[in-house]
Parts: sequence; structure tokens; C-alpha cells
Amino acid sequence: MLLYRMQSNNINMLASMGAEYQRILTFNGAEKLTHVVVANPERLQENNITIFKQEVTSSTVFHYVSGAELALPESSVHAFSSKIASAELSAPNGNGAHNEHWYQQLMTQPFLTLPSVANNQAYIMVQPIFSDFGVVISEWLRIGLALVVLAVISLLFVWRLIHSTLSPLFTLARQLDEASQSPLESMSNTLNLAKQANNDDLSSINRSVNLLLMRLDKVIKSMDDTVNAIAHDLRTPLSRLSLSAEKGLLTEQGDRNGTQVMKDALADCLESSHQADQMLTTLLKINDEVAGRLSPKLSQVDINATLLNVASWYEETAEDHDIQLTVITHPTSSLLTDEDKLIQILVNLIDNALKFTPRGGTVQLAYSDHNNIASLSVTDSGIGIPEDKHALIFTKLYRADESRTAEGYGLGLAHAKAITESLSGQLTVESEVGKGSTFTINLVKTALR
Repeated sequence: MLLYRMQSNNINMLASMGAEYQRILTFNGAEKLTHVVVANPERLQENNITIFKQEVTSSTVFHYVSGAELALPESSVHAFSSKIASAELSAPNGNGAHNEHWYQQLMTQPFLTLPSVANNQAYIMVQPIFSDFGVVISEWLRIGLALVVLAVISLLFVWRLIHSTLSPLFTLARQLDEASQSPLESMSNTLNLAKQANNDDLSSINRSVNLLLMRLDKVIKSMDDTVNAIAHDLRTPLSRLSLSAEKGLLTEQGDRNGTQVMKDALADCLESSHQADQMLTTLLKINDEVAGRLSPKLSQVDINATLLNVASWYEETAEDHDIQLTVITHPTSSLLTDEDKLIQILVNLIDNALKFTPRGGTVQLAYSDHNNIASLSVTDSGIGIPEDKHALIFTKLYRADESRTAEGYGLGLAHAKAITESLSGQLTVESEVGKGSTFTINLVKTALR
């Protein structure tokens, strides 16, 4: 395209100069034209154009007049004579006598020619077609060099992009290999990508992996707690079961009270086995919640109706213990959640509230909605919990009542916390010794949509 454009410019310029010289030759004669081109050869030389004059007595004899120095090949003399005879512009643009494409004429005709004929005098302007090849080659070299530089820059940019993108993946693969050979307890420390990754280095993958590790770590701790619970706290009901069985076996057949002793022993065995069964069932439920095996079944729930319904189950118990049980509702009580799981949490919290509230006390259930947070609270006027024990009460088998005067296994709050977290919520406590406690279930509405 560059060569074609340059040739087109040369043709236009040759045609313009030819028209000017033709007017001079026609109206002023050959001597005037010769004088003009000889006196002003610069324009011709700058454009590598040569003007020849045809000998009047011989059509094949041409004399140099002005312009660029050009040795006229013998093979071109007859061609020039035919051009003068036809008075045409011979140019590789398809407009001449030859019906050829410009690139075909470019290869077959070494010159651009334009004759000027008048009054039996003939001049011909000649411009070598390949005179611009040096400029063309220079332009091609410049463009080629620019393309090479651009290609090198592009390769460097692509390499940098690929390196920066894949580097975190290589780091992740290496750390995963190291973590796979580490103990489960130290896996999260071995594979700690958050500290090593930049914000732009696949930070979303880093966050996802660390969240997965945190969840795995939580499941592992839950399993450890369960094993410890089975090994430690099941000893009590199992020991009672064993002692009751021994007591029954040691009773003599002739003893009058033998039958009653056997009945009491069997009753103790039944109670102890029931306690062990309840403890194991609750521990398994907590593990299922932590491991995510029990997915929430979401539906629109009327929280006011749920609170009133659950409170009705405890009215008789509260009345027997002289405890005032109240419910505070909210005008907008619709919430997308799992009602069965929510009821389990409330049951655990109300059980604890009634258990640790003395006679004449109060237990209050309330629902509020603020800044897209749905809050359900259970407040009692019971014995309260020391501040240093607030975090411990949500761990398995921990009991704030160290005297163990109240019934229970220390699993209710741990179970309630696990269920709350499965609903993408938080279970918090505010308590002061001697002034009671408030347990609050906070559920983010958008997290449940």
C-alpha cells in the first residue's frame, strides 16, 4: 500500500507538470520550454524526473534537456517513440493503453513517461518507477522495527501478567503440599495465604481457602470436644449404671427388701442410660450443625407467632416456679429463616433462663428489627454470669454453676450457638452477677435471602 500510494503521488505530480509544459510548448514554442526547464531544473531533480527531446529528423534519437541524470537504455527508445506517437501517460494505474493492474505494470514498465507534443516538436518526461524503492524500504524497515519493538513489549507484558497471575497458584499448590503432610491442628498455620498474598494476587481464592480452613479447624475442634466429652462426662452416668447393677446383683435372694432394691437398681440404670443417650444425641447434633450436615430449610416465618407459641409451652412451668414469663413483639415480624432451628435455639435459652432464675423472678422474650438485623432475645433476672465466663459458657460441657446444683450437661448453649451460626447469625450474651442475663440471637436478613 505504501508503494502504491507513492506511485499515485508521482503520477499526479507528473500529470500536473506535464500539463504545464504542454501549455508552454503549445503557446510559446519549443525554445521557451527548453529555456524554462533548463533554467529551473531543481523541481525535476528533486522528483527524479528527466526531460528528453526527440530529434526531429529521427524518431529514435532523444537528447537530454534537463532534470535528473538518467542513462536512457536502448530498449526504452522505441517504447518512448510509441508513447510520443500516442501522446499518452504511461503509468502503472490501469488508465493507460495497457489494460493491466498497477502492480503488473509496475513489474513490466521501468519508467513513468508523459510526452508533450506540439508544432512538430516532441518532449518526453521520464521518471524511473523504482526511484522510490529506497524510501519504501526505509519505511518498511522503520515499520518492521516498530513492530518488533511492539512484539517484544507485548511479550514482556504478557509474561509479566501470566507470572503475576500464576505465581499465587504456584504458592498455593506448594503450601497445599506442605499442609497435606502437616498435622490437622497446624494446617491453618502452614497454609496461611492471607499474610503472604497481595490484594491483587487472587485475593478471593486466598480468602476462600482460609475460610475453608477455619471451618475445617472448627469441625476438628468440635470432634475433639466430642471425644473429650464422651471420655470424661459419660463416666458419671456409666459409673452410676455400673454401681446400680452391682448393687442389684449383690442383693441376697432371701432378703425381704431384695425386690425393692432390684427395682431401685433398675430404675437407676434406666435413668443413667437415658442421661447417656441424651448427652450423646446432643453432641451428635452439635457436630452435625458445625459440619454443615443440617442445611437450613428457609421459609417466611412470623417471629411474633413463634415467640408466643414457644412461650405457651413454658407457661405452666413458669407458674409453678413463680416466674413471670412475658413476650414483647414487633410490628414487622416476618423473617426468612428456618423455624425449626430457631425454635431449638429458643428452647435451649428459655430452659436455661427458667433453670437459673429464682422464684419471683422474670423471663422475657423479645423481638426487634434494626438496620437490617433481626434480634431475638431471652432476658432473665437470674443469678447472672461472671464476665470472665461469658466466652466459656458456649463451649461444650462447660457449666457456669460449678456446684452442679442445677440439672444439665453443659451442652445447651453450645448447641444453640452451633445452630445460630448455621443460620449465618451470632449468639451473644450480656450478663452481670446477681442481675440476670440477656442472650441475643442476631440474624442478618440479607445473609438469609
